[in-house]
Amino acid sequence: MLVSRDFLKNIRGSTQLEAVMLWGPRQVGKTTLLSQLDPKSTLFLDDLALRQRAQSDPALVLDNAPLPCLIDEAQYAPHLFPEIKLRIDQRRRDNIKSDTNRNETMFYITGSNRLLLDKNVKESLAGRSSLHILHGFSVKEIFNHNPDVLLKDILYRGGFPDLYVRTELSVERYLNNYILSFIEKDIAQSAGINKLNEFHTVLRLLAARAGQFLQVAEVSKAAGVDKKTIDSWIYCLERNYIVKLVPTYSTNLSKRVVKMKKLFFYDTGLCARLQGFNNLESLWNSPSAGGLFESLVFSEIMKTEANFLKNWSLYTWRTKEKKEVDFILEHGEKVYLIEAKLAVHGARPFSLDSEIKKVFSKNFHKVVVTSGGKSENLGDKTRSVPISKLGSFLIEG
Repeated sequence: MLVSRDFLKNIRGSTQLEAVMLWGPRQVGKTTLLSQLDPKSTLFLDDLALRQRAQSDPALVLDNAPLPCLIDEAQYAPHLFPEIKLRIDQRRRDNIKSDTNRNETMFYITGSNRLLLDKNVKESLAGRSSLHILHGFSVKEIFNHNPDVLLKDILYRGGFPDLYVRTELSVERYLNNYILSFIEKDIAQSAGINKLNEFHTVLRLLAARAGQFLQVAEVSKAAGVDKKTIDSWIYCLERNYIVKLVPTYSTNLSKRVVKMKKLFFYDTGLCARLQGFNNLESLWNSPSAGGLFESLVFSEIMKTEANFLKNWSLYTWRTKEKKEVDFILEHGEKVYLIEAKLAVHGARPFSLDSEIKKVFSKNFHKVVVTSGGKSENLGDKTRSVPISKLGSFLIEG
């Protein structure tokens, strides 16, 4: 499996803590990536026998795992975490006694279920681990792997590495299995969700609203599930990097901005499958293509932030008069106002309403993200950037 080379390059030497914790959905390459850092032993906790031993006698298991040790899917053996904490603390005490400064990483830890991981990490490894997120391939990485790839392929396949390396796989079957095994079984069951049919219905209704401002009451009515339950399900999906509710920009400088959130899926392939598309041509020619492309722009921003270990703030914009901007990205001292346009040709500067001008004054750059073409200045502080170059543009500034 290919790995996220951008992430691997930036994570090397990025921490001086004793543990590296890598969160992310299943099948995005977490274990493959951390294996590139040359651990001396690996514990695969998908193995039921090993999982049971790790739970019943974590000290024995770790005694027989030379350091640095990679622990895969650590959420399945929570008893390991206190033992890891003991060993890290002992290393620190030994360093003090010997007046040495050994900052080598002792443990590389992966996990795909954040609901199960959060409690253990917060209680046991706070101040002892660096926490990182790995998503699927970014558009930048997909184009680096295959410069001839078509955008409609990316919308349909999403960012799962297997679907680009093993091209013989059925995209429909792969994503169906993913929804069944990871989302409906792993995530839903760990969150105590028993109404799986209703949960799947809500997933499909959310997918149909990708790139739209979400009215939970509307989904509640369509699914026959109360609003409070749907809120809890969305929270579960957000914690596990399936969806994201992007808030509108909050400011005291304008009373015209509405407090709504816009829904996006991190993976367009997963979203397209939940929408019911079973081939890329029907997707590409559907009215949903625009919303999926906007989700792809969102995903590229989030993946670039994670892969390059940045700390950005992402918002959307909507006034009571329904004047909108797709994304507002606070990027250090810069502010990017970003519009996603599926069309390649005809990209032009977009106008701003008086409220957003009042909020940001002159401190902003306008960007039109297109499906193809080339980067160029459009005038009026606006630049067009093809989605394939968006990651590089955001990093290079």
